Amino acid sequence: MHCKKKIGGVEFILIILCYILIKHYQNITQNEMKFYPPDVTKETKSLFNFPLVELHVHLDGSIRIETIWDLMQKKNIHIEGIDSLVDLRNALITHKPDDLAGVLRAFDIFLPIVRGDLEAIERIAYEMVEDQAKNNVCYFEARYSPQFLSDKTEYGLPLPSNYGPRKEISCEQIIEAVNRGFKRGEYDFGVVVRSILCCIRGFEKWAKEVLYLVNKYQNDGVVAMDVAGSSGGADEKYSHQVTEVFQKAHELGILTTAHAGEAGTYKEVINVVENLKVHRIGHGYHILDDEETYKKIALHDRIHLEACPYSSIMTGSCDTVWQNHPTKRWSEDDANFSLSTDDPTCFGNSMQSDLLIAKNYIGLSLHQTWKCQLNAIESCFLLDYDKAIREKLIDQIKKSEPK
Repeated sequence: MHCKKKIGGVEFILIILCYILIKHYQNITQNEMKFYPPDVTKETKSLFNFPLVELHVHLDGSIRIETIWDLMQKKNIHIEGIDSLVDLRNALITHKPDDLAGVLRAFDIFLPIVRGDLEAIERIAYEMVEDQAKNNVCYFEARYSPQFLSDKTEYGLPLPSNYGPRKEISCEQIIEAVNRGFKRGEYDFGVVVRSILCCIRGFEKWAKEVLYLVNKYQNDGVVAMDVAGSSGGADEKYSHQVTEVFQKAHELGILTTAHAGEAGTYKEVINVVENLKVHRIGHGYHILDDEETYKKIALHDRIHLEACPYSSIMTGSCDTVWQNHPTKRWSEDDANFSLSTDDPTCFGNSMQSDLLIAKNYIGLSLHQTWKCQLNAIESCFLLDYDKAIREKLIDQIKKSEPK
């Protein structure tokens, strides 16, 4: 017979106090954790020696920090506390997990510097293609809000104090500047690029205009519509304006994706699929919070999930324990998902570094990282007139399958 020792009142209190102290220490450690993208070397690039496809990356979140600094010098723009390129880099790149709204605040620092500047906008589009080429990306879709890059009075967005009178640059001018940069980049670097125009939470009154612009430029580089941004620190709710616009897009046969299940719950994923009629889901991590939803949407319906591993940690969307990352489960279940960077300006990452994270930290095999590229190109938004390009890219990726 084993005797069980009874725990006295004092011992019980000590156990509770120890538990509280341990949890407190864990919380402090979590808050003080710093993350850095893994270094990309020649050996890394030779490891992932297959063509890469990126579906979830923001144009305005992919501006070179050196370019922002250069524009600040040329325009004589001074931002308090930023006196060097190093200061700027430290101000923009986050190394501590934050919430989505916290990460998005970095855009308030650098977007006014390029807003309304067509030359700068064409430049950042061109440089984005060059950077993708350096990372062995063969195709990518860059998303952006044309309104966020415009200086029009009606949008009321902030500009540098020395900007002068607004030039009233239209969304059409913005899109055409982006297209010029992308087309030059395609020609110079051999990368195929298309655009997705974004509705923005908190600016729902722009949604109808976004739909109009997507429809207008469908034969000129624009392939789809998205809804992005943060509302009240979370991305849980959608206004009736956005819902109506997405339903209209569905009627018109326009392709759509939506940020969902990032800061929001699995219910948001259900919402965008059932009410917004989206073809892809941006992020979607919290779909795993409900097994039935996950099995139906991700496994049965095979709706594509646009995962951004490093971003998901830095926005507080996912557990900081890499082995618990949703993409681990998705890969085990052969779900239809891809890997992307989201906002390199804010995270200092690249497609190569996120692939390293997927393989070395999360635990995907080399073949599974390759499969993400095949998933991506098969779920991309290349339209019918680009059918030959799509088939060629699919063939290239299939031929590059690791043995």
